[in-house]
Amino acid sequence: MDAGAAQPVLAIDLGGTQIRAAHVAPDLTVSLRRAVPTNGAEGPDAVIGRICAIAAEVRADAARAGLAEPIGIGISSPGPLDPWQGVVVLPPNLPGWVDIPLADRVQQKLGMPTFLERDTNVAMMAEWRYGSARNADDAIYITVSTGIGGGIIARGNPLQGPDNTAGEVGHLTIDMDGPLCGDGMQGHAEAIGSGTAIARDGRLLLELGESPILADLAAGGREVDAALVAAAADAGDAACRAIYERAYVAVGVLCASLVNALNPQVIVIGGSIAEHHPELRDVARGEIDRRAFPGPARRVRIMSPRFTEDVSLIGSLPIVNERMSDPAYRRASSSTALPPLGTDAASDGHSGASTSSAERVGGHAQLEEPR
Repeated sequence: MDAGAAQPVLAIDLGGTQIRAAHVAPDLTVSLRRAVPTNGAEGPDAVIGRICAIAAEVRADAARAGLAEPIGIGISSPGPLDPWQGVVVLPPNLPGWVDIPLADRVQQKLGMPTFLERDTNVAMMAEWRYGSARNADDAIYITVSTGIGGGIIARGNPLQGPDNTAGEVGHLTIDMDGPLCGDGMQGHAEAIGSGTAIARDGRLLLELGESPILADLAAGGREVDAALVAAAADAGDAACRAIYERAYVAVGVLCASLVNALNPQVIVIGGSIAEHHPELRDVARGEIDRRAFPGPARRVRIMSPRFTEDVSLIGSLPIVNERMSDPAYRRASSSTALPPLGTDAASDGHSGASTSSAERVGGHAQLEEPR
């Protein structure tokens, strides 16, 4: 979608620590920002109340400022979720959220068409429509942060899969004998290349007494997180530097596997780890050249994202505008499970409405590390 053909939207970014909302204009201007703590421990009803309140405030601010009325609401949320019915299935960092019909709840409260999508898919849409992956028919967005997630564009369409879990690239196995991931499985990319993994390995160094610089930085009870391990590495700690180098290679191995499997034209690598350590992209490039098929390796471009903190807001602009005219999404408030675009409901596995969304995505989702 050309941004010039879009209408403004009210974008909401639901995270584990905060809820953000803003007015997003067709020229990609993000304005009237508001943010409140998520306080997820208070349960779904309290969090949804805060979502509705902050959205109503942005809508009122837009009216007072003379901005065009948003045509709908887009919500970026941690997964797993069911975007076709607007249901948050089982997010690991939102306690008590099991099959919560978030889109319907918000739509009923505010009286505006509301659409839900996984946060990494929202980011992919922003970069694909307006950013570093624009005009690519085959593209991958990878976020390397607390966890590792992604979104995939295949032959000009977002790839979601019948259970809406396509794009969970952080849970591809890259080391059969590697450490356990947050979902209980062994050797996933997220278990080696994420901020959570970096922090875990840093704490292990302290336990073994193998990182005096990190021990000095952690004195006084400072939390050992990925940033502290990076500070120790920058201060000359060889063991901490090795943790980061291994994490970079893990992301690179993941990228090489994706190049062989999906043959993308571009891979956009974002997230806080990539933002603060741009050398990660250089390592990923090298691993692709070393491990992937020569033709696809030469074709793929490794890019930094155009958008950073606003990616989960801007991505709602094309999502809301396109789904407003999509009959499948406009029926999303009905009780019938809906198939992705271009599929036959009778043959794609969505006809079994008696199975909960949480059961469909599998039993390990509640163990995932938050992103």
